[in-house]
Amino acid sequence: MKIALFGSVFSEQTHRAESQIIEVCEAVKEHPVELYLPDTLFYSLSSATQDKIRPLCLLFDVPPPVDLALSVGGDGTFLRTAAAVGNSGIPVLGINTGRLGFLADVNFIDLRETLNEIFADKYDIEERSLLEVRADEEFPLFSQHDRALNEVAILKQDTASMLTIHTYINNDFLTSYQADGLIVATPTGSTAYSLSVGGPILVPNSPNFILSPIAPHNLTSRPLVVQDNVKIKLRIESRSNSFLVSLDGHSQVCHVRTEIEVQKTDYTLKVVKRKGHTFYETLRDKLMWGVDVRQK
Repeated sequence: MKIALFGSVFSEQTHRAESQIIEVCEAVKEHPVELYLPDTLFYSLSSATQDKIRPLCLLFDVPPPVDLALSVGGDGTFLRTAAAVGNSGIPVLGINTGRLGFLADVNFIDLRETLNEIFADKYDIEERSLLEVRADEEFPLFSQHDRALNEVAILKQDTASMLTIHTYINNDFLTSYQADGLIVATPTGSTAYSLSVGGPILVPNSPNFILSPIAPHNLTSRPLVVQDNVKIKLRIESRSNSFLVSLDGHSQVCHVRTEIEVQKTDYTLKVVKRKGHTFYETLRDKLMWGVDVRQK
């Protein structure tokens, strides 16, 4: 079996983060595995850590064909791993060393137990929808990062004035949002940025997308759930003649004459899940649903 390990790259790794990378490498190598690490991650580690894991792994620049991608970190690391995997069909397992962890939802303390389950073929695969963004040829957009697992967000570039976002669903006019922005979220992204502006939570396999306005001028502008087979077209007006398009946190400045189209990609991301660990359990644990703060 071949596994690629992805993690956050820092200019100076903390002792805790480096020790976790070492522990993951050692735990993986307890099984018959070829382990691969991005060279950027490897060389960001201290020389002492490099010496410890050098015999355990092979380095790569371009992700090799592997059987599993292991994302060690928080949800941001998971998003970067998903981008690296792309449309290769490689399943991704998220080991959480961050805070909340909706995507990387396997606790680090459960690392070895989870790996044992993986090698015993006791796991599930969830298919997650992604979004792709297109722009007209006059104003090219995101030549490298044009896919999003969580959301595509249209945002104002300055703090002065709101945007007017003319929105069409399959060329059928929906409305003109006057707001600080608009989020188009996948079910996976329903617990991310969209949730923070009042959007609904969708279960991961829902065949839907969410349109969530950000600070709308009209308070009757509410989040809307649409089918995920539609094409969403956006035309933007702004006094500054520009706006931001953000894909999972990667932003680009666009001219107001740029017409944006958002639709579902023709592939999905395969996410590895432990058997018996459901999305509803994740909601209870991460959002503390049903917890009585009066009880200690």
